[in-house]
Amino acid sequence: MMINNTPIKNSFDNSSSNSLSHKRSINPQKQQGLALISVLLIFAIVSVLATAMIERQSLDIQRSGNLQALQQARAYSSGIEYAVRAGLRLDFDNNAEIDNLSEDWASPLTYPLDPGTAEIQIIDAQSRFNLNSLHKSASNRAAQNQRFKNLLAELGIDPIIADNTQQFMDEDSMVDNDYLAEEVPYRASYALFKHSSELLLVKEVDADIYRKLKPYISTLPVNATLNVNTASDKVLASLSSTWSLSDADTVINSRGEKGFNSLEEFWSLAEVQPFTEADKNDPSSNNGSANQNPKEVWDKADFSVNSQYFEVFARVTLADRIATVEMLMHRDLQSGDMRTYYRDYSRTEARLPVVSNANSSANNGVDNSSGNNISGNNNTE
Repeated sequence: MMINNTPIKNSFDNSSSNSLSHKRSINPQKQQGLALISVLLIFAIVSVLATAMIERQSLDIQRSGNLQALQQARAYSSGIEYAVRAGLRLDFDNNAEIDNLSEDWASPLTYPLDPGTAEIQIIDAQSRFNLNSLHKSASNRAAQNQRFKNLLAELGIDPIIADNTQQFMDEDSMVDNDYLAEEVPYRASYALFKHSSELLLVKEVDADIYRKLKPYISTLPVNATLNVNTASDKVLASLSSTWSLSDADTVINSRGEKGFNSLEEFWSLAEVQPFTEADKNDPSSNNGSANQNPKEVWDKADFSVNSQYFEVFARVTLADRIATVEMLMHRDLQSGDMRTYYRDYSRTEARLPVVSNANSSANNGVDNSSGNNISGNNNTE
């Protein structure tokens, strides 16, 4: 049996030997190829992960830098707010009876920071037309409506916006259906405006119209007066339908850099006197008369030579980043105490009127625009 099985065993051994020899001759090359592919695959995965990590780290660093710059700018903004409060209080202590454009607060200020600058612009909010004087609670709403129409016409804007604004504030007008029919429906507010940008909700007002109007309008309490020492030529020209910019410039030249020392000085101007006394025997002298061409009679209570409300715009530049804030401040006429009505970190430019008379504004020019602005939410106090 051993002799008979020997050839079979030898044949099997030879076959196994040939197979192993064949495997030994092929496997090293295949293994080297698989190893190379595995290394390349691992390298590609590591490269993708490394690139993603670097990009993520770069974004995190940039985000941290932005947050740090924002917090630092907000800290500077808080400092600016208290500095402005102190400055306006000093102005009150110096002379509480008069505010004019020759005073320190009316000039733009720039302070150096490390690194960067802080720019501050204080504007008399009472130098503008008060939109809230169109509210039904105003005692002279008809006269103010006409003045707003005059201002709109002076700026080349359809005067119908004055009526639309008045109706938007008055629930008796019942204009909800006009606004509910819009593509994005909403209702009229039937309330006093908190910010002039609410005018964008009124019919016929678009971004271009608002851009023209915003340096000349404010939203103050209904009884806020117009400071004739700081009002621009266009706002003064809007006081009467018979006035033009040349009449306003005459008034501005009369007040000079120091402004009027009292309201009586303004009231006694030759240009103003035709509007200071009503003809008691003439029914048409009443502004509420049905007469289409009533004699214009101004109410002295609508005017003043000092101010309570000031709009502050600050721009803080840190390296290549810019942060802005707009604030409305109130200064009590009796005590001089300061209060901030709102802080808005989304505004990007100061609202400065474009004027032709050097005495009509301390800041002759157009609005300043910002670059990489760091904005925030509206914060009301």
